[in-house]
This record gives sequence, C-alpha cells and structure tokens, in this order.
Amino acid sequence: MEGKHNYLDEELYSRQLYVLGHDASSRMATAYVLISGLGGLGVEIAKNVILSGVKSVTLQDTKTTTIHDLSSQFFLTHDDLGRNRAQSCCGRLAELNHYVQVTTTTRPLDDHLLRGCSVVVLTDSALEEQLYVSSVCRSLGVALVVASSRGLFGSVFCDFGENFQVLDPNGRDPASFLVESVSREKEGVVTLPKKTFHGLNNGDLVTFSGAQGMTQLNLPHQHRIKVLSPSSFSIGDTRGFSEYVGGGVAKQVKVGKTMTFKPLKESLEDPSITCVDVVKEDTVGVVHLAFLALHEYVALHGDLPRT
Repeated sequence: MEGKHNYLDEELYSRQLYVLGHDASSRMATAYVLISGLGGLGVEIAKNVILSGVKSVTLQDTKTTTIHDLSSQFFLTHDDLGRNRAQSCCGRLAELNHYVQVTTTTRPLDDHLLRGCSVVVLTDSALEEQLYVSSVCRSLGVALVVASSRGLFGSVFCDFGENFQVLDPNGRDPASFLVESVSREKEGVVTLPKKTFHGLNNGDLVTFSGAQGMTQLNLPHQHRIKVLSPSSFSIGDTRGFSEYVGGGVAKQVKVGKTMTFKPLKESLEDPSITCVDVVKEDTVGVVHLAFLALHEYVALHGDLPRT
C-alpha cells in the first residue's frame, strides 16, 4: 500500500475528516506537492503536508546541511553535516505516513520539475527564484505558496490563479433556526422566535422544511434573503402562497465563490496584505518592505546580516 491512495484510511485521518470533511480530504489525497527548501520552515511544512495525506510529496533542495540548520531542522543531526538537506531527512519524513509517496531531488527548479505538480511551496528561496517559479506556475496552472520566516516575523504569499473556486468560504456549518411566522406580502417577512438570531447576510440563500399551512416553502427552492433585523429577513414575494400556520425550519445554503489571485510580481508592487494580528495592522507595510530589503541584502552579500 505504500505510496498508494486507493481509499482514505478513516481511522488514520479521523480527526482530519471531522474538521475538513470527506470531500476535501479526498481532494487532498490526489494532490502532488513539491516543497522547495528543507530548512526549519520547510521541514515543518513537509511534516504537516505528509501527515495530511496528499498523494505525493517531492522534497527539493540544492543546499547541504550546516551547523546552523541543526538549531531549527528537527530531522537533521550532526551525522548529516555536509549532506544534502532533502536527502538527509527524506527517510524520516516518509516514515510519518506510508500512504504518501515521498521523493527527493537536488536539481534546481525548472519548468520540467514544476510541470505536473498540484501545489508548489517555496521556502528559503531568493526573490529572483520566486519570481521565476511564480511565472512558470502561473502559466502551468499550478498553485504557488511562498513562505518566509525571519526571526519573530513571517510572511506567506499565495497564488491560486485567476479563477480559484472556494467551495466553503467560512468553514462553518450552515446555520439553521426555527421559524415563528412568515407573512404573505410582496416582500414576505420571516420572523424567528424571541432571542433567536440568524446571523445571515444580505444575499444569503435559505431553504425551508416542515412549514405548516404555507407548504410552498417546503419545496426544494432556494430563497435569497434580505436582512431586516437580527431576528428577521425577507424572502421575496409570498402573496401567492397559502396562509402560514406554524412550525418549520429555515436552513442556510452554503454557496461557493470564485477568487482571483495576483501573480507575485504584481503583489510585490501593489500588495494586498492580510494581517493576522489586528494590534499590529499598522506595521504590516513596514514588515513587507523589511522582507524586500533582506532579499536585496542577500543578493548583494550572499547571506543574511548578522549582529
């Protein structure tokens, strides 16, 4: 069974299936992932990706192990000094999940190596290489993630193409709630019981079941809503419906959406930055410039600045 994914081992992936669902896990099981750079950040990503149960992981690295790697790369030892980082830790990473095929390559990244990948993850790479890989991945329709970690600061860039389909925009279960009343008018108003809040937004879709009297609500039809208050919303013209008697449950319909990502070159010039720490929102622009400055320094001096 090694390297094969004929089925999902539901016992092995039980917690992941609970969080992501069977559909998402099945999609992951067909993914071919290339991870470039097996330093401290790269090995952490590789560990998590392999444990998640993708189809195949290729570890790419042209660098050899140095004494500095041992402080953050937990799969390297003193015996690996002078050896290629990807080759040194491949066996240990492969042991994490026998369903995932783990291979290595020490050749530089090129069109041939990137072709056929589902996702490419770059770590520990120069800006020039990032721009080249971004251009190739964009032309091949391959998803790209660029991750960097410098001391206490980190950055992640994602390019999933111009038409990336998001099946579940928020990851939450569809909301459902009891119905107290539904009016018959041009903009029929659905009211929920006292102290019940729907949490919906304008344009959301809902379906109904179990409504008495106004049985037209129970048909397999999706109603686009307009929020009137935290406990009420309108669903369009209900004048042709029967009189509402009671009961019924309204349930939100999850709708996917299409997202457009910019290539790396455009994002560097006009970044759309998401800050995960709202307290530090004012500093994200400075951090972005600091990462660019470090890239320029390394290009000039061949290494990061040292105190």
